[in-house]
Amino acid sequence: MHRKFGGEIAGQAAMAAGLTVARERALHSAHTHFLREGDSDAPVTYQVRPVRDGTSFSTRHVDGLQDGRLICQLTASFQRAGAGFDHQIPRSSTPPPEQLPTVEELLRDDPENLAWAQAVMARGSVEFRFPIPPNRVVASRGAATPPRQQIWIRARAPLPDDPLTHRAALLYLSDYLLLSVAATHHGVIPQDPGIQFATIDHSVWFHHFRRADEWLLHEQESPWAGQGLALSRGFLFDRDGALVASTQQQGLLRRRGSGARAPG
Repeated sequence: MHRKFGGEIAGQAAMAAGLTVARERALHSAHTHFLREGDSDAPVTYQVRPVRDGTSFSTRHVDGLQDGRLICQLTASFQRAGAGFDHQIPRSSTPPPEQLPTVEELLRDDPENLAWAQAVMARGSVEFRFPIPPNRVVASRGAATPPRQQIWIRARAPLPDDPLTHRAALLYLSDYLLLSVAATHHGVIPQDPGIQFATIDHSVWFHHFRRADEWLLHEQESPWAGQGLALSRGFLFDRDGALVASTQQQGLLRRRGSGARAPG
């Protein structure tokens, strides 16, 4: 079985939920729990249950089933736009993606990590640019990294203009490398055979609308790990520094044989 990417499941579930909501209500938060591994070679059925349609907000619950087994649950909230107070944190000073080397240029002398990056981008139809080599480069040699990372990311192919499609795609993109920031801080990578690594839940709060096929900077960090779990969070900015979304993810991170099995 080929494991289905969690961001893909979350994005599809959010898309299913959005199709049951009035178009003037935009997705503003999505919270996904991953209950079992999904099989990328088998279809997923998404069952949407309306929870409430209020004056300003609509809430939907989605069950994702594969071969009759529940693999995920998502709660999504949609908002009718309104006026309010405004503030945001500033973006870090980072060169724009056009001034950064491509992944092929950055990792040309590191064939192992270049092959990893190219496979991830090709499989997910995404594109990366890194201000410095990704944490995985250091951790693949057994060295620990700071518990933070920056990555420019976008969908490789142009997407339709539908706002729901872009927010579902952004939910998909937000899953890339987020939890791995916790692993690399301990000098391990998710692919290490002695490591159990699996996302348990993933949340995104959407702020300003931006296209998912244009460059966004994901500033990622892991503030905590312990008891076999790890927590990561992040902020997605556009090139002008507007805060597009906030992310948070918890997952299993432990050495094999040290505790319970991963979800599955």
